[in-house]
Amino acid sequence: MRVLDDGWELRACLGDTWRWLSGPGRPDGEPGWFPARVPGAVLDDLHRAGQVPDFRSGTGSLLCEWVPQRTWLYRRPLTLPAPAPGRRTVLRFEGVDHTATVLLDGREIAHHEGMYTAFEVDLTEAVAGGPASGGSHLLAVAVHPAPPGEPQVGRTDRVRTHKSRMGYGWDFCPRLVHQGIWKPVLLDLAGPVRLADVTAGATLDAGLTHGRVQVRARWETTDPAGVEVSVLDPAGRTVARTEQAVTAGQDESRTTLTVTRPETWWPNGHGPQPLYTVLVRALDAGGGEVGRRERRVGFRHVRLVTNPGAPAAALPYTLQVNGERRYARGWNWVPHDALHGAAPRDRLRHLLQLAAEAHVTLLRVWGGGLVETEEFYTECDRLGLLVWQEFSLSSSGIDSVPATDPAYLALMDAEARALLPALDHHPSLVLWGPGNELHDTAAARPLAEDTSPVIATLAGVVRELHPDRCWLPGSPSGQAFLNRLDLVRAAPEAQHDVHGPWEHQGNGAHQELYDAATCLLHSEFGVEGMANRRAWEAVVPPGQRWPTGRENPVMEHLGAWWNNTPLVAAAFGGRPTDADEMRRASQHLQYDGLRYAVEAGLRRAPRSSGTIPWQFNEPFPNAWCTAAVDHWGEPKPAYHGVRRAYRPAHVCAAFATHTWGGHDRFRARPRAWRPGDAPGDTVTARLLALDGTEIARSDGDLDVPLGDIPGEVFLLDLTLRDAAGAALAGNRYLHTTTEHLGPLFDLPTARVEAATTTGLDTVHLTHREGPAALGLHLSDARPLHEAGWAVPADSQLCLLPGESAQVPVTWRDAPEAGRALLLEGWNTDARVLD
Repeated sequence: MRVLDDGWELRACLGDTWRWLSGPGRPDGEPGWFPARVPGAVLDDLHRAGQVPDFRSGTGSLLCEWVPQRTWLYRRPLTLPAPAPGRRTVLRFEGVDHTATVLLDGREIAHHEGMYTAFEVDLTEAVAGGPASGGSHLLAVAVHPAPPGEPQVGRTDRVRTHKSRMGYGWDFCPRLVHQGIWKPVLLDLAGPVRLADVTAGATLDAGLTHGRVQVRARWETTDPAGVEVSVLDPAGRTVARTEQAVTAGQDESRTTLTVTRPETWWPNGHGPQPLYTVLVRALDAGGGEVGRRERRVGFRHVRLVTNPGAPAAALPYTLQVNGERRYARGWNWVPHDALHGAAPRDRLRHLLQLAAEAHVTLLRVWGGGLVETEEFYTECDRLGLLVWQEFSLSSSGIDSVPATDPAYLALMDAEARALLPALDHHPSLVLWGPGNELHDTAAARPLAEDTSPVIATLAGVVRELHPDRCWLPGSPSGQAFLNRLDLVRAAPEAQHDVHGPWEHQGNGAHQELYDAATCLLHSEFGVEGMANRRAWEAVVPPGQRWPTGRENPVMEHLGAWWNNTPLVAAAFGGRPTDADEMRRASQHLQYDGLRYAVEAGLRRAPRSSGTIPWQFNEPFPNAWCTAAVDHWGEPKPAYHGVRRAYRPAHVCAAFATHTWGGHDRFRARPRAWRPGDAPGDTVTARLLALDGTEIARSDGDLDVPLGDIPGEVFLLDLTLRDAAGAALAGNRYLHTTTEHLGPLFDLPTARVEAATTTGLDTVHLTHREGPAALGLHLSDARPLHEAGWAVPADSQLCLLPGESAQVPVTWRDAPEAGRALLLEGWNTDARVLD
């Protein structure tokens, strides 16, 4: 097939003017047209052409909200020979968002609705009679105004389409309704035998000894044909093969092949991810190849099993992969760009690599966003990232119950039947859900199959077409919706899979809530934080960067829901006096708050089967957001806190607060996290003064009179060792003896020496003078839009006097020339390393 990815142009149309502009004979250089990218997004094309302001800066997106109210006409010349007898010309559109009319030489030849569903247009008759050497035609696609949709605060029962909802306006994305030809357009010049499409799926028995590959091929034939299906192992050796005849007029063939003792595909960190190739060849009557398709599959067995100690009424929430229970070290994934068709693929690969490097095993693809793309799933297959995919359904604030009428149920049934076969080959896809936070708003109780016809409809399709995959009736699911302290205390056994909170609860209250939690799965919770330095400077115009609170109109626009300036100010005793200080303080709270919440889930395992923080990434650059990685792919400190918690071996502690003013004693309960039995492991807990003096030490719980702690700032230091005494993991927490964290602004300066290797791929930090250096953070110091990314392996380091640390830095897709890092901390002078 030929990909039609060049020569496109675009213009706006009022009413039906698109009909006038889609025919032949238009003059060259006609005004009003702009270059267009396909795949792409209308708003991206307009921005590149200078027709709209920078919607990612300040309040610029408000000036772009008119765009989806227009019809946008794409067109390009198309040179096609008149098809010979028995041959056909077919256009395939992988995805147009949302409603489109296709025209050739001004004549309407197709109409389509649906963001996710591919469609084909047979051009054979339309181009017949043209010159055999090639006729010149004009292909046009009118993308009509976006359908009505509900923003975050509205009614779910008014949603009448299956389309990403986030762009209609959400807490982390302003109103940027997506439009455009967002997936490839393909041209197929076919003969009497056309292999139109292939789907393939691989299953593995519970004993991991017999793999089965099921292949479905869709045909358009006027002559007899044949099909050859082969399965090749990761080394390229054929391990199964079959041939069968395809009769003239046959529209489908199904093939099943068996692979004995296949190499097993494992989640990230638990084994390799071998992928097999399924090769389907279309053969003409003489045995010659006339078409082929390839799919990559992996063999794994997955199911959900009951959590130990769970109430009898609870659903099973523990993932069992290849016979082994796996704690879900998760993260919530949202579309990585609000303009889905213009989302950079290199950034997608980078973000998913970041998730894998953070030891993530499960990504929940949030139901307010996308049913994710082939590119997304291909990367997850490669990296071993399990995926919990939701359909594009979400809560709406006022009412969160989906429509129940037959037309809507028929739409969702058809959408599911189109989507599931296309994703069948991906081993990473292990769990389906109907959507996000679908619940009875008045009762605050999640919906399920017996209370929502659309959930029942989708469940039926999943069980029919993906019987080897798991299903949950929603996120959250079970008897309670929220993780809230009063609800936990009133009905701890009702906490099955719950959501929330999404905000730091304040020093002390935060620890109290997460230590009290009893949920079996925590599939959405978060902590908000301010943007990274480079992102802040890119999205907040100069002169509008202070104050950082919602009284600033720019802050109100760029993430108002997550702007916790008052809480940050209170948590630090009113000390932040400019945007840099507010950023440092806010990101510290997000880092410590999110890692504590994640560690609390680890401490409850195995009764708790997983933690899935909100949110990994963001589709739009906000000034304040719950994302751990910013829009441009730069991790915030919170990313490193969770990355550390998700290590294969980890040590953490429960404690009442970070600020101990008003308390008589400091108490901490350490806990080691290490998969499998590890007899002889020990945890050493120490309280340290900033000069390195050991205040207290214990191989169990710590209980120290507060009066024994000198100074206002001290460290809790934890070390996990194996039976031979080798250190496996360490962890440190900052604490104060005061009622707030303000003393972090008053620390004496620590001098830290930073030595770097050629290429800045390693930074060696050595404490040379002064008290402990706290919160050392490395970040990319290059201009924001330079190619590639700098990814330090760790951050928020605390070095005691005389200590050293070596931090590897991955420069992903970044040229060596011009590399630079910023080193900063609570009590070190910020400086650029280059």
